[in-house]
Parts: sequence; C-alpha cells; structure tokens
Amino acid sequence: MEMYEKRKKFCGKFGFKMNNIIYAAFLAMLAEKPLYGYLLVEGLGSFGIDKDSVPYGAAYRILRNMEGKNFVTSEWETEGNGPARRVYHITDTGRDYLKNWFQDAKKNLIGVEKLIGIVSKKIDKNVK
Repeated sequence: MEMYEKRKKFCGKFGFKMNNIIYAAFLAMLAEKPLYGYLLVEGLGSFGIDKDSVPYGAAYRILRNMEGKNFVTSEWETEGNGPARRVYHITDTGRDYLKNWFQDAKKNLIGVEKLIGIVSKKIDKNVK
C-alpha cells in the first residue's frame, strides 16, 4: 500500500475536496506533457475549475506539496528567451495517485448523485 494510502482517514477518501481536485487536474495535465506552473493554473478552466479561485502562490505551494509526496518532479528550464521556469513532470507515484483518485471520485459521484436525487425530491415535496 502506498504511503499516501496509509494516511487516508475516513473522510479523506472523499475525492471532491478542493486540494484533491487540484491534484487530479494538475496530474491529468502532466500525464500528457510536462508543464510549468503558470500553464497548469491556466489549464484549470478546461476542467471546469475557475482559475481565479486558485491564486498562483497557492498553486505553487500545492505543486511543492505534490513534489514532497513524490507525485511530481521539477527542473528549471533555462532555454529560450525570458526568465528560467520550473517545469513539472508526473511520476509513477503521481500516476498511481491519479488512478486511485479516479476510482474514489467515480464511486463518490454515484453517492453524490443519489443524494442530489433524494434532496431534489424533498425540496419538490416541500415546495408544493
């Protein structure tokens, strides 16, 4: 069992916590190609996440945290014009996390959809 799996607590398995969603979005983008932080934040919109809800400073803290968990590695890119940029790469541990997140989120989505259906019926019943 992976280290991050051991640390999951009962509520921590819920795949829709904001950090979990940002981890999954960043890792999904990095699974396609290495990117630097600015492009990762800009790419959040393609997942339906308002990029303005994730300040760049917070995004870089998240990326450092992900690097500490060995989900990503990074290196400075100094080629080309402009300042050096830190480029992030997904690791095998990051791919495993993404697969596990997907399975948990899919299972939790079924529960959330069921809850929405029940709440909808209660709201409709009380409105009439």
